[in-house]
Parts: sequence; structure tokens; C-alpha cells
Amino acid sequence: MADQIDEVKQKTDIVSLISEYIDLKKAGRNYKANCPFHGEKTPSFMVSPELQIYKCFGCGEAGDAFSFLQKHEGMDFYEALKHLADKAGIKLKQTSNQARGEKDRLYEVNYIAARAYQYVLLKHKAGKEALDYFKKTRGIKEETIKTFQLGYSPDRPFALRNYLIEKKKISLKELDKVGLIYQRNGRVFDRFRGRVIFPLFDHRGNNIGFAGRILPKDDKKDLAKYINSPETPIYHKSNTLYGLNLTRSSVKKENEVVVVEGELDAISSYQAGVKNVVAIKGTAITQEQVQLLHRFAKSMTLALDTDLAGDAAARRGISIAQNQGFDIKVAVLKGFKDPDDAARKDPKAYKETLKNAIGVWDFIVDSIFSKHDRKTGEGKSKISKEITPILSSIEDKIVQAHYIKMVSERLGVGEEAVSQQVANVSIEEKSKTPELAIKGEDERVKGRRELLEERLLTLAFQCDPDTTLDRKIISLIKTPLAKRIIGEYKEFKKNKKKFNPSSFSKSLPKELAEGFSEMMLKDMQDFVDDPRELEKEVFVVKQQLKLVDIKEELSDVSKKIKIYEKEKNKKESKKAQEEFSKLVNELSSLEQELTKGIIL
Repeated sequence: MADQIDEVKQKTDIVSLISEYIDLKKAGRNYKANCPFHGEKTPSFMVSPELQIYKCFGCGEAGDAFSFLQKHEGMDFYEALKHLADKAGIKLKQTSNQARGEKDRLYEVNYIAARAYQYVLLKHKAGKEALDYFKKTRGIKEETIKTFQLGYSPDRPFALRNYLIEKKKISLKELDKVGLIYQRNGRVFDRFRGRVIFPLFDHRGNNIGFAGRILPKDDKKDLAKYINSPETPIYHKSNTLYGLNLTRSSVKKENEVVVVEGELDAISSYQAGVKNVVAIKGTAITQEQVQLLHRFAKSMTLALDTDLAGDAAARRGISIAQNQGFDIKVAVLKGFKDPDDAARKDPKAYKETLKNAIGVWDFIVDSIFSKHDRKTGEGKSKISKEITPILSSIEDKIVQAHYIKMVSERLGVGEEAVSQQVANVSIEEKSKTPELAIKGEDERVKGRRELLEERLLTLAFQCDPDTTLDRKIISLIKTPLAKRIIGEYKEFKKNKKKFNPSSFSKSLPKELAEGFSEMMLKDMQDFVDDPRELEKEVFVVKQQLKLVDIKEELSDVSKKIKIYEKEKNKKESKKAQEEFSKLVNELSSLEQELTKGIIL
């Protein structure tokens, strides 16, 4: 297996792989992009084609092709290996179930269950009432039922358990792990018994769980109308977008996603011809869902049942999506209960509504004003209380200023008054919530010498260490990591004629390889592409290191003077003071050179 892992690694180009998910741009000898793992506006995600690794200097995520797929696509190691092996045309040797990974087996269990549920719905007399519900009550065609793999779990205590355990030899432990059963008082029950079934898939088409709805005849019973699989090793509600496995190509083609609230909203929309649709679970879109959708589209139209103006969770989701770079609009479904109702009763009008969606903040502001009388003091107060938290949540200050002006004009009050109210909300919220900041993995504060030495080595190794790292420069290096890397470089040069980053990285001890990799990943595009700029920058860093040297020496001599004075050793004190004066002159001279612009 180890040989095959190496073979897959050698035949995988990390730049080509990551380019399938995000837009990479050449930056010197590396590539860069906005990080796919956290929201940012300035690119800090770097990819090295030579070392076949990536690193984000904003959030600290780093790794190789395997870890990228594991983090970005939610794959386990075996899934990532198989995916890359298939792309490279490498047939993996047979492995044990354990090596295949637990996820594969759990997907398989769900797949078998989904097939059983669909068989009952379409072929068994126990599914007739459920089939009538889908076809006659909800207007879903059989072709659509098959496309979404809808099913029915019969209202019989042991039907599914008996079939899956006795016929398919699936263990109780596996059924419990995927959430298909629950146990009470030593008895085992089908979690979705007596419900129509909506299989849930990840965007790659793996069956990760299920949602179930009771039939209309049971609506008045003391039962939850909808239930979902519990959190399992393969199902996480916050990551799931219903329908994306079927619609992602349309979402990508349109560069727009229509977001609805429930499975039936998505199914009816899809059947009506709105193929770029997904459904969220609950009222708010999550950070994980936003990041997933952002791979396929940059525009989002919300067609939700939720009162967006009154739902704080929904507004948080909107802010998350905007911060990720989405252009967000809202479809106003006048005369219809929800997207399912609109898509079934008047598909043409529904599509027109989606086409004419309005800006999300315009929609929310209009919604709040429509509920209150802005001409009265009481109405103004109610509008203010509702609208200022919303305005404060708009992170783009230009957009925020636009809506502050709009609200002040509509309320007939000064712009400054609205602006102050918004500022007060922001201060209050910040005092309640501890400030969160994305930090890199190395939170240790580095000294100026260490930073300068690392920059010097970064410039050298990314450009041409064979000519840049002369004896004078090497003599300036004093911190442990930089010194050890220089030592390894000298050893490497004894056996190799020309420097090669990949070979050098492989020759390094593990504790040094990471530091070297970080140097190779930093954005040095301006200096790699322009030898004159490189020469200037190296000279600047050298001079700055000399300044650090002199200041360190001054500190040492100053300590000596204090000791000699305390000991009343006039002879040594005088010598130390002369040395101190000499260093002060050197420092002054060097600083004057810098300020005169000699090394611009």
C-alpha cells in the first residue's frame, strides 16, 4: 500500500488538482488564491508545484493533495487515495474493509436501505398510500421520484430491521451507526417507520443519511412532522445541502444557486425546470454550506419561507454568505405559500419571480417598514429597534452607509442619528461577544532578527541560493532554525551541482522540512520575477540585520558598563564606554544611509 501511495503522489499535480476547486494565479514560482477554508479578501493561500504542498498564511491550514481532499471534500484518507488513483489511472490493490475506511461501509449500508425504501414505495402494496401522497397530493412525477430516489418506510415494527439484518447481513451496530434504528428498553425500532423517505447525499453523490415525513393522515398525531438522521460519522446537518449532488452542474453553469428551505421545495423547483436549486435544513445557511456553494457559484437567490427580517439566525447566514463574496438576492413569492406551492401551481410565474429577485438588504428594509407606521413616533421607534441591528451586521462599510442614508430619508431623521444608533449596537454586540480572530498555527511572537533571517532565506531559496547565499550573508545568520537550514544546504551542495527545492526538502530532517516549506510558500512574486528588485531587497534585509547586530552589541556593552561601574573598575569601564561610542557612531552612520535613500 505504501508503494501505491507514493505512486499516486508522484502522478498527482497538486496545482491541477486544487485548480479544479478554486482559481489559482501564478505568483513567482508558486500559485496563490483566496483560502477555501476561511473567508478572506486578500489571497494568503499558497501552493508550491515544486514541493507539491499548500499552506494558508491566514488560518494555518497546510498539507498535500491527500489532506486537501480530506479537508475540502470531507473525504477520509482512503477516499482521497482512491479519487487520486482513479484520476491517475492507477488501479489500487485489494485492501481490507478496515483499510477501505469506515465511511465506505456506512455509505453502502445507507445505499442498501435507500434501495429497500424505494422498492416499498414503487413496488410494494405497503407503499401505495405513500406513492399516492407523492403523485396526487404533491404532484411529483414518477421520473422525479426516481431521480431523487424517494422511498417509504413501512409502518411495521421490524420490516427494515429484518430485511437488512437477515437478508443483507448488516449488523445492528452498523444500522445504529448510520442512525437507521434506535433502541429503547432492549428493543430495536426503525427510526423512519411510517414515513416517506428523502435520502440525503453529499455533493459527490454518497448517501449520507435520510429525512422522513409523516403522511397527512398522521399530521394530527403527537409526532414530529419531519425527522432527520442524527449526527453520524458521515452525516453532519450543517454541511448538508439537499439536491446539490443532482444540481451542482447547473449551479456552476448558471453561476447562481437558488436556496430553498425544504426537500419538497427543492424537488418541485427541480421538476418545474429550476435545476440550480438546493435546500438547506432549517432557517439559516451555515459557514460550511456557504463555503461549499462558493465552489460552484458566486450569486445566490433566497426563496425561503422564513421572515428574513425577523430571523436573526437567517440574517447571520446572509452575512456569512456576503463575507464569502456572494451577491445575494431575495425572491418575493407573492400569492404563494412557499416555493413548492409556486412551482406546482404556476411554474412560469415562479421562474419570473426568481428572475426578478431583489437585493437582500432592500428586501429586509422594505419588510420592516411595511410592518410599522413610520409617521408616528412609536412606529419610528419600532423600526429603529428592528433595523439598527441589521444595519450594524453589514460588514461592507460602503454598503452600510448606503442603507443608513436610505433609512434616515425614509424615517425623515438625520443620517447622523441613524449612524450613531448603528454604532451603539456594534459596540454593545462587541462587548457581549469575545472577539474572534483567525490565527496562524504558530502563535509564538518572533523577534525581528528571526523574521529578517527567515525573509533573507526565503528570498534566497525562492530565487537562486547558489548565487544569493554568499559568505557575507551566511555570516549574518544566527538563529537556530536558519543556521540549521544553512548547514543542511552546505551539505546538500557537496553532492549536488544545482539546487533543487524538492530534492532539498526531502533531504531535510522532519523538524526542518516544515520551516523550509513555509519559506518556499511565501509570496515573493515581485522579487522572483525581477532580479533587480531581488538585489535591492536582499541588500535592504542585510542592512537591517546589521542594525540588529549593532543594537544587540550595544545592549551587551551597556550591561557591561553597569557591572564595571558597580565594581568601580574604571579601566574596563572606560574601554567599554569607548566601544559603546564606536557602536553608536556605526549605528548612526547606517541609519543615515537608510534615511538618505541609498538603499531604495
